[in-house]
Amino acid sequence: MKHLYSIFAALFIGITCFSCQETIDVDLPETQERLVVDALMRIPHAETFLTEARLRLTLTAEYFADSVPTVNDALVNLNNSENTFTLNSQGNGFYSNTIPRDVMEQDSLRLTIFYNDEVYISDAKFIPAVPINSIIQGDGSLFSGDETEVIINYTDAQNQDDFYLFDLDLGNYLTSEDTFYKNQDFSFSYFYEDLNPQDTVNIKLMGIDKSFFDYMSIIINQSGQASGNPFTAPPSEIRGNVTNETDENNYPLGYFIITQTYSESIIIE
Repeated sequence: MKHLYSIFAALFIGITCFSCQETIDVDLPETQERLVVDALMRIPHAETFLTEARLRLTLTAEYFADSVPTVNDALVNLNNSENTFTLNSQGNGFYSNTIPRDVMEQDSLRLTIFYNDEVYISDAKFIPAVPINSIIQGDGSLFSGDETEVIINYTDAQNQDDFYLFDLDLGNYLTSEDTFYKNQDFSFSYFYEDLNPQDTVNIKLMGIDKSFFDYMSIIINQSGQASGNPFTAPPSEIRGNVTNETDENNYPLGYFIITQTYSESIIIE
């Protein structure tokens, strides 16, 4: 009986070792190349006459691609009822220009992208935010006990429904709505891994609307915070607010939004 058991064990080990050496080819469906518009325009809270309008254009890539293709030959305009501002290519897919702050904060702006003989458009209006009251380091932990707790406090805006996006640095994002803390001070903890003493964490609070709140909540859930870029195409395509006026079937991915941004930093002890 022991001899028979040894034979089965040897066969099992042999099959397992052979299986580990076998290469498995996974055929992924080919996807149509689409324009990706990363136009989260952050307007810092500051008393300056001018501010920067900035976005990035890329193309979708295959799932296992080593790099993301960038678009550097598009014509990109921002315009209101009176003026048109051209965003100039800075390389690596980035486009920017310096624009009067009152234009960005008061007017509804249209983004127009001319690329590959097609026209893409989107409209957005400035969304205010609230300041960060404080950022402190806590002593709590989650699972391993090695996490670093950072506690963020802010006060919700009065008498309106508010939605917020937090850029928590290191590729981490979080959305929040004021359903359960309307018109009140609110604090929450975020736990970081792999932080060391004297590391600096830069946190940004942005005002957003319900549509972008829903969009970003899905993106964050699908990305698993792994990419560090919420506009990198997720496993399934999520439509944003940019449309292709030339060919609706060749729709783009990404979003255009203008948001007031408050920033604070903390040095880890």
